Amino acid sequence: MGVEQLLVPCPFPDRSHPAADQAAGYVRTVAAEVGLAGAASATVVHSIALADAAAMTYPDAELDRLRVATLWIAFLVLFDDAWSDLLVVEGDWREQVRAAHHRIHRVLDGAGTGDDPLARLLARILDDIAVTAPDWDSSRLRTEIRRYLAATVWELEMRAANRIPDLHAYLPMRRVFSTMTVQRELDYYVCRLDLPEPVRHHPCLELVDLAVADYGCLANDLYSFDSERQHGITSNAITVLQHQYGWDVPTSVAQVQRMAAAALATFQQVSDDPPRFGLPDSDELRRYLDHYEAFMSAAARWPARSARYRTER
Repeated sequence: MGVEQLLVPCPFPDRSHPAADQAAGYVRTVAAEVGLAGAASATVVHSIALADAAAMTYPDAELDRLRVATLWIAFLVLFDDAWSDLLVVEGDWREQVRAAHHRIHRVLDGAGTGDDPLARLLARILDDIAVTAPDWDSSRLRTEIRRYLAATVWELEMRAANRIPDLHAYLPMRRVFSTMTVQRELDYYVCRLDLPEPVRHHPCLELVDLAVADYGCLANDLYSFDSERQHGITSNAITVLQHQYGWDVPTSVAQVQRMAAAALATFQQVSDDPPRFGLPDSDELRRYLDHYEAFMSAAARWPARSARYRTER
């Protein structure tokens, strides 16, 4: 087996959970139960190794929580492909998106799913969370899913207006419409994290959260650029830099790679010595930071292996 070619630096190993196949089987079972059908759903559920992404991200999770994480990735990819990455933003697309978002808001509000398989899939995720962790408060997770929906509207409106944002607008919105903020709240459930509020909102830990989110977003942008460029999707840091500075593709790619390396360095600076930055030297914080290492390993490695991103640069 040759050396794996990663598009971003990653010093963290692949510690994948050994139960990826079981999680994949669970996704296929649930997909059939909620009525997911069609070629696009089949590709997502069967062909792009979603469970491998969850297994890399959550190597120490209990199986029932790994299954939920894999279901969430399936929902995210399917919903993004159907509504957030619309290839045609013409005609009544706004009304269609509003209707799709309304169905998801109903699920988040506990008001039912109707006959929408994606709404039923999200409801199943929330039900599984309630069954496996009845005392866990999912309100923050639901709030971040709502914020994700709102941010995707911005992304679509930019594309409809044929506008490419500058980097200062793109990165903060990218963290949200990429669901990095949803991911963070899901992490608390999957990994059984429980940080005190003063630690959770400590500015240096929030800096770590932003750096890890940027690392994941920039890695994804690097791996998805070729496919997105072919489809006219401009929500990509490489495209943003080309437009903002007039750079060519190689120059823009190199800058995105430098940005990802800088985000990694920011994480490592705090993670290597939390007390230096006023954070506690606690086992709970160490588990939080260790999880981020697994997440960054997955962000760097899964796209390099998945058929979803398999194009020649």
